Amino acid sequence: MTMVLGLLAVAAGGLIMGSGAWPFKLMHKYRFEHWWFVGMLVGLVVMPWTITLVGCPHALQSLRKVPSSALILGNLFAVGWGIANVLCGICYVRIGVALTGAILAGLGVSLGAITPMVFKGSGLFKNAADVGSAAGLTVCGGVALMLVGVVVASVAGFGRDRELKKQQETSGGFLAGLVMTVIAGFLSAFMAFAFVYSQGPIVANLSVVEPENAIQVTVEGDKGLTGEYTVGNDGTIEMPGVGRIAVAGVSASDAAARIADQVKTMRPGSDPTVRVETGSIAAIFGFSALGLVGGALVNLAYAAYLLTKNKSWGVLAQSGGELALAVIIGIDFSLAVGLANKGMLLLGALGASVGWGIQQAMQMTGTQLLGFISREWRGVYGKPRTQMYLAIGIFVVAAAILAFGNTLTAG
Repeated sequence: MTMVLGLLAVAAGGLIMGSGAWPFKLMHKYRFEHWWFVGMLVGLVVMPWTITLVGCPHALQSLRKVPSSALILGNLFAVGWGIANVLCGICYVRIGVALTGAILAGLGVSLGAITPMVFKGSGLFKNAADVGSAAGLTVCGGVALMLVGVVVASVAGFGRDRELKKQQETSGGFLAGLVMTVIAGFLSAFMAFAFVYSQGPIVANLSVVEPENAIQVTVEGDKGLTGEYTVGNDGTIEMPGVGRIAVAGVSASDAAARIADQVKTMRPGSDPTVRVETGSIAAIFGFSALGLVGGALVNLAYAAYLLTKNKSWGVLAQSGGELALAVIIGIDFSLAVGLANKGMLLLGALGASVGWGIQQAMQMTGTQLLGFISREWRGVYGKPRTQMYLAIGIFVVAAAILAFGNTLTAG
């Protein structure tokens, strides 16, 4: 059931991410910089910080305990992703949502899905399968199929361009947009890297163990102690051969330290590595608040630059309806990131690779649906449209292969 919930979460996150920009299709006064500034401010600052401060007890005190190395690493990746996100928004306007989403999904997944199997991530992702394992090879097969989908989608995009007779008018713009999309595709994987390589200590310090709640305890190398424990009314858990340990009222990180100390006391000579997970959703948004600051700055700075250059700050207040639509874009974005990250954790050790791959496949599907609904393909029939349908089918099959790869780690 946990794996199913993980699959549903990353799939929903991908669909929302891919189609979440739909409100900009309804805007007339707002240009790119207007809805991008508002959307990223809400999605990367207002919403994640609000959820973190409200949903994580003693959030500000907990933040001080997060290792600076995790924050620095996460935000370095976030800067790269921020550049990708800006390019993505520009390409939505230049070459359309459908084609942009297809290329980003394929190229982003090729890097984001394979790297965590080579360079292990933080937290539970440390135990990801190797590339040469059965699960790893299956994931690589799914990634290869997604790249085929990228090629098919790109060919369909060029065909659409010719059908709409724009080739002679905007050829340079289209090719430039395509190049930017390819660059953004590779950099888009940095979103996954920020989470994979820095979420462990951030989430562990923001999560608080509560009485009567279930927690997942992992003692590396000891299956007898690893498992789910229910915290009693007295705030303790009972571990076989170790005894009672008080864990309630402290962060998951501190609870893990207490368990490790107790195990060392009861088993002299041992030096266990312990991880505690509470399942806190608010702590997942806490990662977005802390780990994506670099990406937020890049996105907001670029939008602010355009607003200043075009002297169009005043336009933000000219339409309450379009301001609301821009806020919706931000909410959609924040929810999509939170769902995808939560789903990766639910999928287990290989969740970074499999979850990212499925999220990207569903993101591509969402962008194609938005592209068709918003009539980007109006008047285009025959071969280009058939090719794009084929690309969507390839991405869905690739996602199924990735999901199957995750089951191979269960044994």
